[in-house]
Amino acid sequence: MFEKIVSNLNTDQAFLLHGVTGSGKTEIYLKTIEETINQGKNVILLVPEIALTPMMISRFKSRFSSMVAALHSGLSALEKYDEWRRIIRKQAKIVIGARSACFAPLENIGLIIVDECHESSYKQTTGLIYYAVDILERRAKKHQSPLVLGSATPNIESYARAHKGYYELLEIKDRALNSQMPKIEVVNMLEEFKNGNSSPFSQTLVDEINQRLTKKEQVILLINRRGFANFIICRECGYVFKCPNCDISLTYHEYSHSLKCHYCNHEEKTPHQCAKCGSKELSYMGSGTQKIEKILADTFPGAKVYRMDNDTTRKKNAHEILLDKFQKDGDILIGTQMIAKGLDFPKVTLVGIIQADANLFVPDFRAPEKTFQLIMQVSGRSGRRNIEGQVIIQAMNPEHYAIKYACESDYAGFYQHEMKIRRIARYSPFYYLINILIFGSKIRDVFYTGIELAKELRRTLKKESIVLGPAADQTFKINNRYQASVLIKYRDEEEIFKLVNEIIEKNESEFVNIVVDKYPNVG
Repeated sequence: MFEKIVSNLNTDQAFLLHGVTGSGKTEIYLKTIEETINQGKNVILLVPEIALTPMMISRFKSRFSSMVAALHSGLSALEKYDEWRRIIRKQAKIVIGARSACFAPLENIGLIIVDECHESSYKQTTGLIYYAVDILERRAKKHQSPLVLGSATPNIESYARAHKGYYELLEIKDRALNSQMPKIEVVNMLEEFKNGNSSPFSQTLVDEINQRLTKKEQVILLINRRGFANFIICRECGYVFKCPNCDISLTYHEYSHSLKCHYCNHEEKTPHQCAKCGSKELSYMGSGTQKIEKILADTFPGAKVYRMDNDTTRKKNAHEILLDKFQKDGDILIGTQMIAKGLDFPKVTLVGIIQADANLFVPDFRAPEKTFQLIMQVSGRSGRRNIEGQVIIQAMNPEHYAIKYACESDYAGFYQHEMKIRRIARYSPFYYLINILIFGSKIRDVFYTGIELAKELRRTLKKESIVLGPAADQTFKINNRYQASVLIKYRDEEEIFKLVNEIIEKNESEFVNIVVDKYPNVG
């Protein structure tokens, strides 16, 4: 792999490095970067999570010392200024960072690497919408430098591009250091409930955690939802406490005894009675990271448990401190998807995935792909050295194809299955997609504009193109602004963005804002 990339160092060849978790992709990055630096050129390396940035930076600084610059949202404005100044003054030759590092003011770029290239965090969804991988493809062409996209679970579009020859596919099918892929077991939580177990933990998972605690090994548990309870409901009248600004229920956070909206940050005190009927019979529904943490403390009283989510990592350097504490003396790390990728802890031999199918049935054509990727990625945290790892997947729908293929670590099988569905449904990679987002303070204005937009698009575009909508978004109201979308599916439309922009200019007004999302298949 290394030789293949190095032999293309002065070209704009794009590579898709598809290697199983723990296969040594980072070591390939290190060797390739070293060769690029020796040739007098510079490097950009993107990582998907701010949690991974300190780990990656420390590893690269140990080899390249002061040549490394970091760019991510965890830095203060002054620190960002210092790093940008170092880059402009050519004191830094390697830039490592999250999404925004794609704009690093590097000259003479000889290599661009995107680690975990499938991640949705590479897309900026607010303000100016951009996709970091798209930006870097353009920079690679300009600088005639190879682009390496690395992932254990590349998105469907990237893998399809590799099969069509747009990317050169490099595959690593075995783990490094002779370590074995973990054993994966699926637990049907419906059967657990029928057998009288209403806990979020199956008996199998409890037994395996006890074994790891006895052996002084470490455990990672993933639940992709923060907070204590998903929502509070009145048992008398069924009223659910919702955000006054958004069309979404408020999440209960026990540590602050408050209800929070995860969209607009609205916060209010926990109620003691129903706002509609006055009843005090309130029920806390669902589970989040905080609730799981509390149950863990009750179930395993002697265990040192660390929680990693947006609530525990808001302070500066919180990611680095928390991961360092877990590595040194932690027993169990519980967290959201931020713990699913890139982490390398030798003592972790058990991974548990709670509510693995929680996001399978949201109205998003990528839901199975995201579920498959998440399971595969977090499974890869287990057994990364000489001790065999184990993964326990808890799900209500264990027969779903995304879960079955993930259990078999069968990316090729999942890809073929998903491609058949996408072809029938006419989604990417068989059709290009454009999503037009319409925002306004009044529902009538939003839908009236959406209807006019859709009519004009249908008249203007070719008959083969498909225009869907306007449709209310999954979260219809955010921060007192309603939103709807018009989706375009097309295959061969010349100057489509020029046409779309002209139609938008006609329909935009003081009452509505219209935003074009060129990357609806990402995010």
